[in-house]
Amino acid sequence: MFHDLIKKFREQFRLPTFPKKPIEENSLPIKIGSNVSIKNYNKFIESRELSGYKLEYNNGNVCIIDMCTREHEDVVKLLQDYFKIPNGGVIFDEPLIVLGQPLHPSPIADGLKIAPDVAVHPNKTYVPRPPNPGPLNIGPPPSDTTGNPHARIICEVAVSQSYRGLKNKSKLWRQGMPTRKWHFGTVQKGSNVPTGCNAPGNPAYQIDIPISDVFYDPPIPAIGYVPLVSYPRPAMLDGNFTIDLYKIQQIVLENQPI
Repeated sequence: MFHDLIKKFREQFRLPTFPKKPIEENSLPIKIGSNVSIKNYNKFIESRELSGYKLEYNNGNVCIIDMCTREHEDVVKLLQDYFKIPNGGVIFDEPLIVLGQPLHPSPIADGLKIAPDVAVHPNKTYVPRPPNPGPLNIGPPPSDTTGNPHARIICEVAVSQSYRGLKNKSKLWRQGMPTRKWHFGTVQKGSNVPTGCNAPGNPAYQIDIPISDVFYDPPIPAIGYVPLVSYPRPAMLDGNFTIDLYKIQQIVLENQPI
């Protein structure tokens, strides 16, 4: 009787439903909801227990697009470690806050809540909490769902996700930055021609992101938000995050079945 009531409730309010049978990675993506409103989707991801699945909302459809496999989690951990390096080993009240799957309003201000694999945002010592946190309809939201500064860097790791889906998502969230591509497998896509990504430290296969981008904080006149005029300038500000794609390649290879 209880399960029947839950089923009727989900049908009435059009909430996604996880499959009863175990999900295999090679069966992804799997649709678990249709005609779901953004409001109901947000409620669903806020209330659900950690499922080990990566969800995606697209025009009312909700799909499981990826799983927290060892391969996926190893790459996420490496990216998080790269973004933590400028903190110099500080693990409490550090200048750069690096989190995995924190809830954020979508950067494109469509009302959707997202849980990125990696989110990097500044300590509020340097970038204050906005006075009116939450989503806006005028541009990127100023805060995460708890009122802390919105992540300035968001990373998604795709194992089972389609390249096309990830590319479209990146276009939406890039906010004016030029698109860059790296084919950093052992061979070029669609051929057996080796890539140059065959050793660490190759500048052609490194991603450099200015650390100052994390601390960039424009004023938002619509909510009366003016960032601090002066603040203690962290010494790291003039440096870069450097992500070595060869090391990501090696992690993926190490996780392949024997």
